[in-house]
Amino acid sequence: MLFNSFHFVAFFLVVLALNQTLRAWPFAQKLMLLAASYYFYGQWQWHYLLLVWFSTLVDYAIGLRLPHTPRPRRLVVLSVIVNLGFLAVFKYANWLIATVNDGAQALGSVWHLTPIDLLLPVGISFYTFQSLSYTIDVYRRELPPRRNLLDYALAVAFFPQIEAGPIVRAREFLAELDGEQRVGLADIRRALVLIALGYVKKIVLADNLALLVDPVFDTPLAHGFWDCLLAVYAFAFQIYCDFSGYTDIAIGCALLLGIRFPPNFDYPYAARSLQEFWHRWHMTLSRWLRDYLYIPLGGNRKGHGRTYANLMLTMLLGGLWHGASWNFVIWGGLHGAYLAGERAWPANLAIPLPRAMAVALRVLITFHLTCLAWVFFRARDLDLAIDMLGRLAQPQWRAFALDAQGTTAALLVGLFAAQQLGAHLRYKERIAAHDGLLVIMLGLVMAALILFAPSHSAPFIYFQF
Repeated sequence: MLFNSFHFVAFFLVVLALNQTLRAWPFAQKLMLLAASYYFYGQWQWHYLLLVWFSTLVDYAIGLRLPHTPRPRRLVVLSVIVNLGFLAVFKYANWLIATVNDGAQALGSVWHLTPIDLLLPVGISFYTFQSLSYTIDVYRRELPPRRNLLDYALAVAFFPQIEAGPIVRAREFLAELDGEQRVGLADIRRALVLIALGYVKKIVLADNLALLVDPVFDTPLAHGFWDCLLAVYAFAFQIYCDFSGYTDIAIGCALLLGIRFPPNFDYPYAARSLQEFWHRWHMTLSRWLRDYLYIPLGGNRKGHGRTYANLMLTMLLGGLWHGASWNFVIWGGLHGAYLAGERAWPANLAIPLPRAMAVALRVLITFHLTCLAWVFFRARDLDLAIDMLGRLAQPQWRAFALDAQGTTAALLVGLFAAQQLGAHLRYKERIAAHDGLLVIMLGLVMAALILFAPSHSAPFIYFQF
């Protein structure tokens, strides 16, 4: 079930009404939310609910046992094997098989492995990370084991975030369940702003930008320099609007149900460094990688060389988390190299420009380094990524067609400027705090959805991860 469908709107309105009706009976309310979450996920493929149930029961049982076993590390290893084993089979098995087959072919062998006929379960990367974080937190004694299976099952499967995040850790979600889930007027205003703008980002912006991006990235050699350059910039905003639009809707829907999610995006293209970019982009994944991978590897506590290696390994694995492709490995490797390079850069080396110009230059450099990495993220395979970079390496400055490409360029400049203004003005918070602005915004959103929605709205990009 897609957020950008009438099916979801009707489903959510029913769930919202039931949630309010059952507020005086917490057990029935939680049971309804869990049933609704399973129904929501089952609309994609009912039989893959077995994976969600199995992962939930295994980690629930491990959590209960951890405080009472003399060898808790073994149970944590079991949790890691179960959760990451699902990812290995469904997400990476065929990639590994293809890699082995390519290697055998390069060596002149006719022997090859047969790919496995498996459909990647939607959201598996998200709910396995959420479930895994629970057992690790219990093992670290940062969270007591939850004896109520209903609570834990809901923490794993809660429908607003099961398919594409944000990655809400069990301790964050369970703390919300334990608190008073009262929805005030300020919460309703904020939720309406998030949901409305989330739909605009997805339907009006991301889906229309896809019409420009897809043909160019599919056949870059059939397009000129300016088309390729604009497509790279357009994809940067397409994936931002698509993914942050999803999480805005998810956070808003959860808030209307009395559950507060952590933020996941904070105007990432206003970042002045790659480190700041990862503090603003997919923030829940960044925190997960930091707390459960980078810091356990040693973080920055064991010398410069080890710090650089830890950054590279963390980002390489973060890239691989996104998908079974060498393109994602390269994307993660580029960001690892960026972060290591920033740490190696002398901290006292200032840019000899006025402060405002120096800040603008840092923002532009960060944005363009990010866009370079996006080429590998978006391209269907490594050959197409190289073709795209080859086109970009042959600039044809005079070939810019003002009538055909000027409108696209103006839109992209406007989106970039909106990132900078949003980071300073915090317009979502301002709109949510003012009734008049909220009414005007909702009217403009309705008009934009009617006037500019394309004939077909694609699934959210991060569903494939």
